Amino acid sequence: MKARSTRQWLTGAALTLAAALSLPPPSGAQQSGERLGQIKAQLYYEGTGRLSPDILTAKDFALWNTIIGEGSAEEIANDLFVSVELASNGQRNLATPLRITVRGRGRVLAERTFTGILTSKGGRISKGLYLRDAGCAGPVTIEARFGDQRRTASLDLACGE
Repeated sequence: MKARSTRQWLTGAALTLAAALSLPPPSGAQQSGERLGQIKAQLYYEGTGRLSPDILTAKDFALWNTIIGEGSAEEIANDLFVSVELASNGQRNLATPLRITVRGRGRVLAERTFTGILTSKGGRISKGLYLRDAGCAGPVTIEARFGDQRRTASLDLACGE
């Protein structure tokens, strides 16, 4: 009788272990050091194809009339490139999706969701969203969501005479 109860216990323990191993990782992605990093926004310079410095961190960067190369823009710039950094402990395939959303004037101007993200050997990756015709979008909010982590940034792409 004792051998039978030991066998039943081992079978139950094996089933419990198998069930635990099949559980998905937590949505917050904190267990392996996965974290949402910096948001960047850069103007696309149409004359040369270059990107501006990060306009979210550039000191005193004027965004007035960038569509005609005014303000702090070095040349005509009507499009915007937004990027978001992710980090982890070493190279990982991140199961948690990353969503980048740009809103302005009460609506979504652009949105992109990334799944199956593979970080570099150093544990970093940057994902981007290209926003066309943003030069006169006015006040916009950029939001990045990664599991339960969230970051936002704001800027004003104003135009006028």
